[in-house]
Amino acid sequence: MKKIFIAIVATILAYGCAEDEFGENSGGLTTVPYSITVNYETNKPAQNTNIKLINLGTNDSYYLVTDENGFAYLANILPGTYNITATKTMSAEAFKDEFGFTEAGEEISFNGTLNNTNINATFQPGKIKLTQSKTGDLVIKQVYYAGSDTSKGAVTRDQFIEVYNNSNQVIYADGLYLALLNTALTTTPTTTNAPYTLPSGQWDWSKSNGMSITSGDANNDYVYADFVVQIPGNGTQYPIQPGASIIIAQTGINHKEPLTVDGKNYKIDNPELTVDLSMAEFEAYLGDFRKSIGKEPWPTDLDNPAVPNVNISYWGIPGAYSGVSDLILDTFGRDSFIIFRDENFINYKFYPLPNVVTVNTTTPHNIQIPVNKIIDGIDTQHFRPANLRPKALPAQIDASAINMSNFYNSNSVMRKIKSTTPEGRIILEDTNNTANDFIEMKANPKGFAQ
Repeated sequence: MKKIFIAIVATILAYGCAEDEFGENSGGLTTVPYSITVNYETNKPAQNTNIKLINLGTNDSYYLVTDENGFAYLANILPGTYNITATKTMSAEAFKDEFGFTEAGEEISFNGTLNNTNINATFQPGKIKLTQSKTGDLVIKQVYYAGSDTSKGAVTRDQFIEVYNNSNQVIYADGLYLALLNTALTTTPTTTNAPYTLPSGQWDWSKSNGMSITSGDANNDYVYADFVVQIPGNGTQYPIQPGASIIIAQTGINHKEPLTVDGKNYKIDNPELTVDLSMAEFEAYLGDFRKSIGKEPWPTDLDNPAVPNVNISYWGIPGAYSGVSDLILDTFGRDSFIIFRDENFINYKFYPLPNVVTVNTTTPHNIQIPVNKIIDGIDTQHFRPANLRPKALPAQIDASAINMSNFYNSNSVMRKIKSTTPEGRIILEDTNNTANDFIEMKANPKGFAQ
């Protein structure tokens, strides 16, 4: 991937690529100019904001920095469709100087996005509004969704999600929700679906049958989930110490060991390809839930008595429960993950996909979750650049996304280390910009990025 950096300070300084610098990816196209303006939500210009443009066709990247007017200019860019991300981090002191009041935290981050943007000879300037990132004391530290080798490892049985206490205070996991969102899986909607999608290709939930909200916007102020599980507890039963984490395993057993279920043997030819999850704090056992709705449990969804089960809070509506029989994460990377809390969860509403015209008792529905209840979230992407899906989470939750190099490769996405306190407590990166905050590495429960 080519990377081009353009810095713009007091005056406009443009450094472009000559047409022949694009090599075979140019397809003989002539480069065009492009400019973009970045403002805060107050409409104040956002100086020294970092901008990244990614060409969805060639995967080339361009980097800009805004001037004192929040303006950045690129003299030569290859025409195409781009995802554009704007990010800025400032100290608490700089924040007070800029806005006149104090904000909690040592650093404050801002993010903005302009996705699925067509850049061509018509030269339509871009505009991005920076939103202050929402940061929480709990963060998603690691997601192991790729799985391990299908013949020598544990396939998807060893998947897990790790949540970390990034604060200096004890936080109780009791009542915490974890959700997997329902999002469009292609950036190029079909003709049939186009009336029900946004320009980005993501679902336009305002078109969902029966959509009714008392305030806000159906697309920007809410997300929609297929599955939601909840950590059990009485409120003070499951403490997470500062610098510690909890693991929610699909199945809380040692996946390095061979498995025999109902006379069928699941061998592990190479234990190094998988992980030991017998020490997980929680597991997503769906066997009892499946039986309660008249369905057979998944054969390898085992209940380890030593590992507490999460509550199955949402798996569809009665009469249209999901056919997914375990907490199986998409190995390609087409999921979005959030953690949130809300005592009002029982009153959440459900909606069908926007392209469903006729709704009956067997129509699948998705649960609507307010964005302002989200503590942390990350978008992951298909490992093949040609199969990217539309951005799902709003910029204040996650300004970008991360993808694996492949599937079934035993790797996870892991949050980077930001710093270590004198007492040895590790503080993880949390700018709400997954592309910056995470790396791909070998799945390592309770481990840290190297």
